[in-house]
Amino acid sequence: MITKQFHLIITLLLFVSTSGLSQKNYIPDNIKSIKLLSSKSSDSSYPIINFEDQLDLSFDDLDADEKNYYFEINHFDYKWKSSRLLKSEYLIGFDDVRIENYKNSYNTLQSYTHYKLRLSENDFSFKVSGNYSISIHLSSGEKIFEKRFSIVENLTKMSISISRSNEIKNIESVQNIDVTVNCNNCSKILNNSSILKLVILKNNNWNTSISISKPSYVLNNKIIYQDIVFKGGNEYLSFDTSNIISKNYRIHKTELKNLYNNYLINDLERTNKKYVYNPDKNGSYMLNSMFSDFDIENDYSNVHFTLIPNFIDLESKVYIIGEFNNFNPNKNHELTLKGNKFKGNFKFKQGYYNYTYCYKSSTNPGKINYFRGDFWQTENLYSALLYEKKLNDKYFKLIGHSSISSSIIKN
Repeated sequence: MITKQFHLIITLLLFVSTSGLSQKNYIPDNIKSIKLLSSKSSDSSYPIINFEDQLDLSFDDLDADEKNYYFEINHFDYKWKSSRLLKSEYLIGFDDVRIENYKNSYNTLQSYTHYKLRLSENDFSFKVSGNYSISIHLSSGEKIFEKRFSIVENLTKMSISISRSNEIKNIESVQNIDVTVNCNNCSKILNNSSILKLVILKNNNWNTSISISKPSYVLNNKIIYQDIVFKGGNEYLSFDTSNIISKNYRIHKTELKNLYNNYLINDLERTNKKYVYNPDKNGSYMLNSMFSDFDIENDYSNVHFTLIPNFIDLESKVYIIGEFNNFNPNKNHELTLKGNKFKGNFKFKQGYYNYTYCYKSSTNPGKINYFRGDFWQTENLYSALLYEKKLNDKYFKLIGHSSISSSIIKN
C-alpha cells in the first residue's frame, strides 16, 4: 500500500511539473488579443513602469462562456527565475482576486467575452522594483497565460549607442550595442559587494535578450559596456484587417463564410534578398479603434498565410510569431506544408499586426531559426535594463533603464 501511494505521489508531482513547463510558453487557442499596457506606454512598448503608474491587462475568451478568471502577481530575478521573496515582501495587499470587469462581444460573427483588469484599482501596491509577471488562472488553479512587466527605481541614468559591426565578416548583418551607466562613484558601487547585471532587450522580445555580468570599463563616473552583438534581423511583415469586409494592406482577397476570411499575399523567404526598408511596429500589434466600444465591437477573421521558402525541409516545423503569441512558436500558429508552400489560417481580431516566419529543426528543436535574413540597416528597438543586488539583498532590484531605436545607427 505504501508503495502504491508513493508511486501515485510521484506521478502527480511529475504531472504538475510537466504541466507547468508546457504552459510557460503556451496560450490556449480560445485566448486571444492579450495586451498589458502601462498608462505611459504605447501599444508597442514592453511595460517598464514606476511605482505610481497603473497597468491595464485585457484579453478575449472565444469560448464566450463568462469563466471565472483570477490574477496572480509574482516577482522574478533578471533571468526570470522566481525570486526568494515572500509575497508579503513585494506586495501590499492581496492578489488571487477574481476579474470582475468583463462583457460580451456585440454584433460580431465570432462571439467572445472581453476581460479587463486595471491593477491600480485593486487593493494592493508594489513594495520593491524588479521583474514581475501577472498570470491568469481559473478557479481550479489551471494557469492560462502570463504577461511580464518591470518596475524601475530610476536610481541611475543610462545611455545607449548603436553602430555597425567592426568585424568585416559581420559588417552587413550585425548591430553593436554600447551602454554607458552614469554614477557619482562607480568604483564604490562595484566594490560595495554589489552584483550588477545588464540586460539588453530587442524589440520587447525576452526570448532573444542578452544578459551581461561584467562591464568593459569602470571609470570614476561611468560604467561602460561595449560590443554587445545582436544580429540585425529584418523588418517584420504586416497586415491590416481593420476593414474586415474588404481588401486592405497586403490582403488580396476577402470571403465571408462562417467568419470573414482574409487572404494575405504570398510571402517569399527573404534570407538571400537585399534589404528593403518597410516601416513596422517591431513585432507588436494595434487593435482597430474606429468603433465606439472597440473592445467588444471588433470582430475576428480567419487570416490566411502562405510562405514560399527557398527550400523544403520536411523535418522542420514552421510557425508565425509576434507579440500576439509572445514571440513563442507553438502549435496554435503552426503552418502546414502543401506542395511547395507552407500554409495556415488563424483567428485575429480586427487591427494592424506585425508577424514573421520561423522554424525549428528536428536536430535542434530548442533553436528558433528565421526566413528573413540579417541586415545592419534594420530598424530595431533596444532597451537596456540595469539590475543590482547587494550582499544582504534577497532580490535583484531594477535601478535604471534606457531605450533607443537603431534608426540612428552609426555607420
